[in-house]
Amino acid sequence: MHITNVKAGARHDANAYALASYFRAKEGHRGIALKDGNITMIVMPCSSVYGLVYSFLLILFNLSPVLTLSLRLRDDIRVDSKPVSLCEEAPGVESHSGYIRLQSGVLKEYGIDSTKNYPVNIFFWYFQNRKKRADSPLTVYFMGGPGASSLMSLFRENGPCRVNSDSNSTSNNRFSWNEHSDILYIDQPVQTGFSYDFAEPGVLDANDNLVLDRNSTETPTELASGSRRGLFSSHNPHNTANSTQAVARSTWFFLQVWMQKFGKRESSNNKINFWTSSYGGHFVPKLIQYALLQNERHSQGKLDQDQFIPLNIGTLGMTNACIDGPTQLPYYPEMALKNNYSAPLTDQAGYLTAIHNFKKSNGCLAKIQACRNVSTAADRTLSASSNVDDICREANQYCGKHVASVATGRSYFDIAYPENLLANPLSETYLGYLNQKHVQDALGVHVNFSANAPVVAQAFSLTGDNVKGGSLEALASIMDAGVPVTMVYGDRDFACNWLGGEAVSHAIPFSYSHDFSSAGIADVSLPGYPVGAQVRQAGNLSFIRVYSASHNVGLQQPQLAQTIFQRAINGLDIASGTVPASGYSTGHMYKHWEHSGESPPFPLEGACYTWNLGLCSDRLRTLYLEGKTLVQDYFVVEDNKGRCLPNPVRPCARRDGWRGKELSKTVVDVIVERQRMVLGDLRSFMMLFMLFSACVGCVACLHTFLFA
Repeated sequence: MHITNVKAGARHDANAYALASYFRAKEGHRGIALKDGNITMIVMPCSSVYGLVYSFLLILFNLSPVLTLSLRLRDDIRVDSKPVSLCEEAPGVESHSGYIRLQSGVLKEYGIDSTKNYPVNIFFWYFQNRKKRADSPLTVYFMGGPGASSLMSLFRENGPCRVNSDSNSTSNNRFSWNEHSDILYIDQPVQTGFSYDFAEPGVLDANDNLVLDRNSTETPTELASGSRRGLFSSHNPHNTANSTQAVARSTWFFLQVWMQKFGKRESSNNKINFWTSSYGGHFVPKLIQYALLQNERHSQGKLDQDQFIPLNIGTLGMTNACIDGPTQLPYYPEMALKNNYSAPLTDQAGYLTAIHNFKKSNGCLAKIQACRNVSTAADRTLSASSNVDDICREANQYCGKHVASVATGRSYFDIAYPENLLANPLSETYLGYLNQKHVQDALGVHVNFSANAPVVAQAFSLTGDNVKGGSLEALASIMDAGVPVTMVYGDRDFACNWLGGEAVSHAIPFSYSHDFSSAGIADVSLPGYPVGAQVRQAGNLSFIRVYSASHNVGLQQPQLAQTIFQRAINGLDIASGTVPASGYSTGHMYKHWEHSGESPPFPLEGACYTWNLGLCSDRLRTLYLEGKTLVQDYFVVEDNKGRCLPNPVRPCARRDGWRGKELSKTVVDVIVERQRMVLGDLRSFMMLFMLFSACVGCVACLHTFLFA
């Protein structure tokens, strides 16, 4: 391919657009973008009749070439995509979904991952910005996991729509992040979400255990409750990435392919912002570090300029990110005992035991250090080493069991609620929606959707990746290279809690770390919006604590999350959004974080959504699996006695439990039975009234007949 930047005179604006449209229609490649009458890039074959036409039009329209380079990624590396009319309701805003497809061995041949040899089909969903700005940046969004689908955030937090209670339709999300940026959601690594290696038939049971047909010894019969037949990826832990470094390198390669071969995005702004959450705090700092290294190699002529382009990095944003084990692990017992929601998750003895397990000789910290001492060289070369993986896996398992698992009884991702309560019934409806046939047909996918891929988590667990380290150093490296970093933490999350996140913000060894630690704390202000967050910011680092928010900040605080995102990608201070962030630091409005909250009210038994039985009560899950419930739109709506159960599809009558008073199951049952008794009495009264009226009518008729 031949790529040429050309400049048009102002009087030729219309002609320039016509020229761009001509080549876009003929060649279908990306990169024809115009700004102020300039064609910034044209993609076309070097030798074709269009080349002759192009040369003629350069002269005709007074266009002057500026830069020429060739990109020749192999033809068997491709991007398949289709326009999508789902989710985004804004008129004229484009949306495309599809796959980045690599045949077996491509990552190995390109030196990206020398240990893997399998086909790769990486799913993506792209949304144009709602204002249809021709100079919009691109934001690439990844979830963590490992193995968590980015579509989870799309539908629950920052995408253009929310899924309704019917799991079949959507409603507009006015706090979508594509209000301010083009957004690309990617399911990575392979076998995550809609991404797959091989598509194989099988059955997924109610406990998320997958049995592929090729491994089954039983003749297919009627499916048990909660089991679903479909197409799935191979479920082979060797057919996916198993380390942060592998994800960083392969994702850089996927972006190279997408940027060159997608062909549907039109913007004069080539800046790419990266946002992520959870385990993405491992992935994305190293991805950006690797991309900057590749940019440097490209400028020095050490990277094949015929195949790769430099990536213009904008900002890095992370919400409730797990980044560095030794820094964050001590704050699990701290959060369990001393959180701000009057919800102690352990006692003093449990707290002291966890701290001791972290600090003691041959304890958690010592095991992590032993892992890091042996893993650096292997991680750098991506070479497989069972000895290194064994040491790191043992460290990760010990720390997880004896330090991080100190809390009990509450949700790992939102300490305001019990662990098996579906607090927001509509937060899970995207699962049913993405498994609807008409939705999958519209997206161009044919494998079943799962929000989390246990096989990917297993692959990372086997290598002990979680404790191998390097993310703090990667953050320091990219920040010193000028990349702004925004860390956002909901303060009701336990999994990657805000106390550990704040500790990470002070532990990053970047050039302006002292300025950051010396900065004050300020409110994050939104006009007409109560204070819901506070921020410390200096240099190119900001740390935001979002109040009354969980692991998924945008689920409880969507407007606040969107505002923080908009200010960050535009280089503004997070507190007010009115001051350029460069050279800015927060004043000392507060010396300490000024918030303590209360857990919101909740019923003792919540809704049961059959695509996520893990959030059902034990009673409802058992009844459903035994076939003793009535299900509508994937929600359990009645039990086997005809009693109404909490659900958003056919809501029961209002209960005091939703107004702050927790009701026992017995009390709830009594309320339901009383409601049925009242209805029964009303029916009896109506029948008696109708019978009485009929009798009166008969008497009147008889009277008329006898005495008329």
